[in-house]
Amino acid sequence: MFLAMRLTLLVDNIAGEGLRAEHGLSFLIETDSGSVVFDTGQTSAWLDNLAALGGDPADIKAIAISHGHYDHAGGMPAAFENAAEAKYFAHPGCFEPRYAMSDGVLRYIGMPAEVIARRDSFVTNRTPMDLLPGVILSGEIHLRTGAHPQNDRFMAGTEHLRKDTFEDEQCLIVQTCDATAVIAGCSHRGVENSVLAAMKAAGTQRIDLLMGGFHLGGASEDRLDSLAGFLDKTVAGQITCCHCTGREAYEHLHRKLGPRVTLGQSGMSWDV
Repeated sequence: MFLAMRLTLLVDNIAGEGLRAEHGLSFLIETDSGSVVFDTGQTSAWLDNLAALGGDPADIKAIAISHGHYDHAGGMPAAFENAAEAKYFAHPGCFEPRYAMSDGVLRYIGMPAEVIARRDSFVTNRTPMDLLPGVILSGEIHLRTGAHPQNDRFMAGTEHLRKDTFEDEQCLIVQTCDATAVIAGCSHRGVENSVLAAMKAAGTQRIDLLMGGFHLGGASEDRLDSLAGFLDKTVAGQITCCHCTGREAYEHLHRKLGPRVTLGQSGMSWDV
């Protein structure tokens, strides 16, 4: 059985004292076998925060990307330069061009060209994969419930653009003998579906910690009530809302589920 691990929020939209903030997400998972970084934000802020928190990029054995958006993979060039011992992991679909439509203007929001050019450096997966003992990349998140965002502004494709359905999205599972934690990147496939995929990969019916981006901006009260009911049944401990969750959604979940729902900021850590 695996010993305790430490999870640290390296980058978030909100920063702890002395740390950098940006619209992005990055987590550090420290284990006896080395460290894993899940997502790298959009710049080198994750590396600066790692140093500020006393971490060493030489300890990083694996870096995994949740999905192919710039605010999750934009910090990869810093990883190429500074995490020499790391292997890189992503779904093969992460490297497809991604766009967002805003006020009639199409904006590129995919991986940086430098990262796409090095796609052969990545180990790709569609099914669950162990990164280190007790650290599992979920594989594809299947739509087992209808509770996933329907957002027509996100597009994907090379020659012919289509609505992005985020088949490339994955979450991360951290499992010890005492607990199971799940980290979501943006939950474009739905928070519920992410949790269900993680529980299946971990072989458990209940998780102890849930954190990450939940992508609930503009969600209706009924949608948030439904999610709160689901989380109450499936998450035994803390739920930390990060990055793209949205302040209103965080406050609603906090009202429904109480103090175990917290608002993330870089520098927060959890022992699992």
